[in-house]
Amino acid sequence: MTSILICTTIFIAFIAAAVISMMMANRNREAFEERFPPISDAEFVARCRPGTNPEVALKVRRIIADALGLEYERVHPDARLIADLDCC
Repeated sequence: MTSILICTTIFIAFIAAAVISMMMANRNREAFEERFPPISDAEFVARCRPGTNPEVALKVRRIIADALGLEYERVHPDARLIADLDCC
């Protein structure tokens, strides 16, 4: 009887941890989506520093989106890889 109680308690704790983890991930995702709304290529290039080659900037944008599994339109030129895009 005691082992069943222990197993049940562990199972409930595992489920609770999984639910809390999913809630935190959703909250983080919502904050990210609010901070980085989708922008077009034209707006992305306009936000880059003057003198930036548009072709290179958009290629880097694509590489970052693909590498991090982000929506292409949500990669902004002013985003910081570690703090904003949750890289590494």
